[in-house]
Formats: sequence, C-alpha cells, structure tokens
Amino acid sequence: MEESDNENTSPVLGVGMVGYAFMGAAHSQGWRTAGRVFDLPLTPVMSAVCGRDPVAVRAAARRHGWAAAETDWRALIARDDVQLVDICTPGDSHAEIAVAALEAGKHVLCEKPLANTVEEAEAMVAAAARARERGQLAMVGFNYRRVPALALARRMVAAGRLGTLRHVRVTYLQDWLTDPEFPLVWRLQREHAGSGALGDLGAHVVDLAQHLAGEHLAGVAALSETFVRERPLPGGATSGLSAGAGGGTARG
Repeated sequence: MEESDNENTSPVLGVGMVGYAFMGAAHSQGWRTAGRVFDLPLTPVMSAVCGRDPVAVRAAARRHGWAAAETDWRALIARDDVQLVDICTPGDSHAEIAVAALEAGKHVLCEKPLANTVEEAEAMVAAAARARERGQLAMVGFNYRRVPALALARRMVAAGRLGTLRHVRVTYLQDWLTDPEFPLVWRLQREHAGSGALGDLGAHVVDLAQHLAGEHLAGVAALSETFVRERPLPGGATSGLSAGAGGGTARG
C-alpha cells in the first residue's frame, strides 16, 4: 500500500488575530481548518491571538490552537511571525487597528461593519489603497459571498442568464437578541457598535445586494425600532450605564 504524502510545502501565512470571543472563536475555526478543506497557495499558521485580559486570552489561545497570546494589539502587529492581522473586535476599535496594521506592512481582514463612522471608514479605505500599491491586501469579512448558492447566483447574473435586474430583495432573519433577558453586551451599545442592527446585520444585506447585482448602491434608506428597551447588565456591572430596579438585577 502506498503511503500518502501529507506534508504541505506551500509557503506559510502567519496570522495574528485581535479579539477572541464570539467572532474570534469562529475565525479560529476557519483558520484552523481552511488548509484542510481547500487547496491554498499559502498555509495559514495561527501565530498569535490578542486580548486585554491576560488570563482569558491565554485560555483562548490554548482552546483554539494559537501559538502565542498578546495583550496589546500593537505588540501583535509588530511580531515578525504575523503577516496578516485579523480584526475581530467591536467596531469602535476597527479603524485604529486596521490603519496601524496596514501602515506596518501587514495584510488585513476586518470584521463587519467596517467602522462606526463614515470618517473612520474613509480613513481605512485610504490606508488600504496606499497599502495595495505596496502589494498588501485588505478585505472585510463578508462571509456570505462564499455561500455556494450565492456564488452561483452571482455567476448567473454576470452571465446575463437572469436578464436585466430590476429589483433585488434580500432578507436576513435572526432572532438571538429578541430574548429580553439577554444582557446588554457591547453589540447593543451605540458607542461601541455604531449603527446597531442596521450595521451589524444590514451590512450583509447591503453588501450582498451589490455583490449579486454587480452594481453599487446610490443610497440607503431604513426604518429601525428598538423592541427591547431594558436589559440586564453583564455580570451586574454598570459600566457607566444607568441601572434601574429589576428584582435585584442591575439593568440598563
């Protein structure tokens, strides 16, 4: 019986990830398995993960398979074994980290929404344009573009098989934040998350409409509503938010 040769001889791509919670765990799984699922020109190597809590980030590194842990994203960017910086932090820190990484010569993958303000997004785009001239790549984590059915739909539209598009309707259904007892995490705080559900989930819808149609939108109009107006605070901490009476549970 002939033995298979599993040795991967492709060049490596050292990845450094900032943020290790919900999306960080998902991205870790992606980096860990991508080379086993796809034939890649580069082999991802999980060089280091970064977070502010030294105990928690070291635990995340062990759990998800990162070789090292950092507590300062600047130190992660400065590492010689990191060629790509994966940003999985709340939106209020995206611009600073991304621009610094690009200026340091790193490739950048940034979670959506890209930024919390137009000014931050424009600064990131400008930094990415300058970096591209040096051969660096920058992209946003619009993962639904890679869904096989959507990739096929894009090819069909581009080939003219659907004729001239007059209307694109995209629906995104998600209910995990409808539970009124779900705590007031950063994703539900404007100062950290920016535009709320419109940016967090609507970003996918806006991107897919443009991606499938092959055209840029001229403008966006939306109506939004906050259905759950009071939530328990995480761990009972106020974090500067007002707390009201709630059966002994701090709420904001």
